[in-house]
Amino acid sequence: MPSSPARKLLRRIFAEMVTLLRPIWLIATALTLLFATQSYAQESTQPAVAIKEPTVGDGVKGNAKKRLKLDIIWDELEASFRATRKFRVLSRNKADLAAVLEEQEFASSDLAKGDAAASGVLNNANYLILPTIQDFKFYSAHKKLPNFDSKYKRTDVGFLQISAKMIDTATGQVVANFSLSDKFNIGQGVVNGRGAVPSSKRFTKMAKTVAGQLADQFVNAVYPMKVVKRDRRGNVFINRGKDGGLKVGDIFDVFYAGEEMIDPDTGESLGASEEYVGQVKVSRINPKFTVAKVVKELDATNAPIGVGDILRTPQK
Repeated sequence: MPSSPARKLLRRIFAEMVTLLRPIWLIATALTLLFATQSYAQESTQPAVAIKEPTVGDGVKGNAKKRLKLDIIWDELEASFRATRKFRVLSRNKADLAAVLEEQEFASSDLAKGDAAASGVLNNANYLILPTIQDFKFYSAHKKLPNFDSKYKRTDVGFLQISAKMIDTATGQVVANFSLSDKFNIGQGVVNGRGAVPSSKRFTKMAKTVAGQLADQFVNAVYPMKVVKRDRRGNVFINRGKDGGLKVGDIFDVFYAGEEMIDPDTGESLGASEEYVGQVKVSRINPKFTVAKVVKELDATNAPIGVGDILRTPQK
């Protein structure tokens, strides 16, 4: 055990180290709070989206309706919107909201500090998504093999089609209608009997694919893909990253966005005029932006592809 003078020396060294490190700790704490505040401020300025529980249209009948799992589709829709990192996704699940209300009641009681969200201050959505299942198939087809008892050639079949309305809650206006679909048709070989159905993983995969389509189309409606930079090598930089649903090799038409057009009789905005100027091909996808090569330009001298131009998927 150190002697008394040695202990005094160690305490003095420790005290001096604390004194020296205290400003660094204070700076680190301040930076942490600053970044947290900036992150929260950025998140709070993002548009809020609420996705209503999917409804089932008249096109879904019989056994297909029994195999339709709306909760999985709903969860995948919300997850896809969260993955874009461009929106705040607000729950409209009745069970979730009931749990929030229960917590608010607890927070207002004598048993809690009362630091939960106050009653009546839950955020309203800027956009409301109303999805409807228009068509759904999910079954295994069996074809009997000749000369074999109880032997069948099995094929798993699935199809999911969803339409969705995008509503601006401030005006009640239907801003856009989306149509989304996915399918599979996979041979499973020879099986005994006819009682099988496709794996639930196939259903989840279809739901995930359709949800991703909706999120991508919604992002393009609210935040159109735009050119943010062009370099001297004919590359353009696009305001989409890895969360934008793009793939290397994708081709996009490019349009120059002109002035906003106003109806002289009603004063209503008719949108901006657009002029086709060329095409680009995606060559590299970074976390926050994408690089594309200019592959076609109608008038490189007088109307080159440039900053602010809008990218759209070519119409088939």
